Amino acid sequence: MLIDQEHAGIMRIKTHPRQLGIPLSRWGRNLIACCPFHSPEETSLFFYDALGYWRYRCLQCGSEGDLIEFVMRSRFNGMEEPQARNEAIEFLGAQEVEQQESLQDEHPWIKEIGGEKSRVLESFVRYCHWAACKSPSSAEFLEKRGWSIGQAQLYGLGYYSGDPDPFVSYCMLSGIERHQISFYLDNLEAYHEPRITIPARNSKGLIHSVYGRLIDDDCKSHAYISYASGPSDIPFNIQPENEKPVIVEGFFDALTADLAGIPGVVSTMYQEVSLSHLYKLKACGAESVTIILRREANRRDQEQRIQHYLKMAESLNLKFKSIVLPKDETIDQVVRNNGADALISLIEQTEEDTMHTHRRTMLLQDIKENFDNAMGCPSDVSVGYSLSTFPKLTKEIDGIQSGCFYVSSSPFGLKTTLLSSISLDMLQSNPKLKLIYVALETPRRQIFDRMVAMMIGESVLTVRKQNESEEINQRILEATRELMGYVRNNRLEIWEDTPAFDSTELMNTLKDEQKEHPDLVVVIDGIDHLKISDHADLTDVHERRSSVMLDLYKALDIPLFLGAELIDSENGLIGPRAYLRDSDAIYWLESKGGNLFLTVNSKRLGSNNLYKGTLYMDPESNKMQEA
Repeated sequence: MLIDQEHAGIMRIKTHPRQLGIPLSRWGRNLIACCPFHSPEETSLFFYDALGYWRYRCLQCGSEGDLIEFVMRSRFNGMEEPQARNEAIEFLGAQEVEQQESLQDEHPWIKEIGGEKSRVLESFVRYCHWAACKSPSSAEFLEKRGWSIGQAQLYGLGYYSGDPDPFVSYCMLSGIERHQISFYLDNLEAYHEPRITIPARNSKGLIHSVYGRLIDDDCKSHAYISYASGPSDIPFNIQPENEKPVIVEGFFDALTADLAGIPGVVSTMYQEVSLSHLYKLKACGAESVTIILRREANRRDQEQRIQHYLKMAESLNLKFKSIVLPKDETIDQVVRNNGADALISLIEQTEEDTMHTHRRTMLLQDIKENFDNAMGCPSDVSVGYSLSTFPKLTKEIDGIQSGCFYVSSSPFGLKTTLLSSISLDMLQSNPKLKLIYVALETPRRQIFDRMVAMMIGESVLTVRKQNESEEINQRILEATRELMGYVRNNRLEIWEDTPAFDSTELMNTLKDEQKEHPDLVVVIDGIDHLKISDHADLTDVHERRSSVMLDLYKALDIPLFLGAELIDSENGLIGPRAYLRDSDAIYWLESKGGNLFLTVNSKRLGSNNLYKGTLYMDPESNKMQEA
C-alpha cells in the first residue's frame, strides 16, 4: 500500500522516535537503534523521515513500517492486530491533538510551506519510492551505485517513469487535485525521461524540491533537473545545529557519506559554491566549512575558484578547509572503499586554509599525485599518446605528451602534410582522444580531402571526383564514413579562420571543450595568421602570439602543435625568437637529396636532440610515416 489513508494524519505528524522510550543515536541525518525484532545487540534499525513521516527499517532483517506499527510490534505484540493498532494510536494520539490545535493559529505562509506544498511533494516522493520498488531499471541503477532499495528508502530515493498520469491518478485517491500538482510540480510534464528521484529538504526537514537524475547516462538531456521550482541555493541534505558542515559536489556523494554516519555532509548539486550557500550553513550553526572537490583537468582554474571560496568564508568569519580528491576519485568511492573513518581522518588532518596555507596544501597534493601517477605507469608503457606509424618517435619521446610544439619544414608546405599525418595517426591509434585541427592557412575542404586520401593511399585529386574503378570508389566511401564517424563521435573537429576568430575566442572555446574531453589535442596550422586581441603591451607581433599560445598551453595543459615558418641557415634554425624560446620542442622536417629527415629538438626536456629519423612519404597520398 502506498500510504495508510486511514491513519494519514498520525503518520504525518512530527511524533519523534525519541518519544518511544528506546535508546537512539544520531547517524547522519537519521537515528539508529538496536533492532528488537531480530537481534537486540545489533545496531541496524534506522528511524528516518524521508517519506514525509517517521518510519523505521532494519537493514539486516528487513523489518519496516511507520511508528504505529513499531509501537504495535514492540509494546502490544500479544494483542490482536485491530486492538494493538488502537492502543498504538492512543499511545501516539495525544500529541496529534496538541499539534493540530497549535497549527490553527499559524501564519498562512507557514501553513503553505509546511502544508499544501509539502503534501503534494511528499505524495510525489512516496509514489516514486513505491515505483522504485517495482522498477527493475531503477534497482539496477541503484545497485551499480552500491545502493539497495532498503537503503534508498531511508532517503526517499525513488523512480519516475516520465509519465505523469499514474501519479495523477494516485493523487486523486489521496485527495490532491490536478491543479495543485501542476502548481507545485511545475516541471513534471517538461521532462519525460525515466529518472531516479531525490527529495531535497530545508533545515526544518520540509521538502522544498524533488530532483531527478537520468538513469541513461548516454541520454543528451539534462542529467539533473528539478521537478518543483524553488530555491536552488539551499545545500542538499542541510541539517540544523551542525558546526562543521562538509560541502561536496554530487547527490550520491552526500547520501553515501550520510549513510555511513558522517554528520553534516551537504551537496551543492553540481553548482558553484556561493555566498548564499555559506549564509544558510552559518544560519544552521556552522563555525567552519570543509569543501571537498573532484579533481578537474584545469588545475589553475580550480585553484583560483578555491581561493574565491576562501575569501567568501573569511567574509563570514567561517574557518575554511579545502580538499581536492585524487584524479577520478569521488567521495562516494572514498567512503565505500576505505570507510567513513578514512574520510573523517582526512578532514581532521587537513590544515585550515589561509591564502598561504591553501597554496601550500594544493602544492603538496599536486606533488603527491604527480609521484603516484609516475609510479603507477609501467616502464614499458608510453606516458603520452602513441603513434602507430611513428613507432621510433613514440619510443624516443615517450609518446605525445602535454607540451607546446613548434612544427616547421623546408620546403615550407611539407609541415602541413606532417601535421595532417600525425593528426590522423593520433586519431586512429588513440580511441579516447579528441583532436581539434585549426586550419588557418588551408580551406577546411582540403583537410577533408587530404585525410581521406591518406586513409586509402591515393592522391588528393583522386578523391575529388568519381573514379573509373569501383574498388577505389568503395575505398573512398569507407574512408569517408570513417572520417564522418570521428566527427559524429565528437573525436574530430576542423576549424577554419573566421572574421571573429581570435585568441580570446580560441581560449574560451578550448576551455569548454576540455571540460567535456580531457584527452584533447590541438593542432594550429598557420599560427602567423592568428588574430591577436590581448597582450597589447607587447609591441612585437611574434611576442604577442607566442604569449597567447603560452597562456593557452598553461591553461589547458595538453599537447599543442603550432605550425609556422622557420628558416634553416648555417647557424641552425632561425625564426621568430619568441616561438623558439617558448616551445617545449621543435619538430623540423627537411627534404634533402630526395629523402625526408625529421628531427625533434628541445632545450627544455633535458636534451637538445630528442629524435632523428628518416620519413617515407607515400608518392600518391603524401601520407608520412617512419621509413
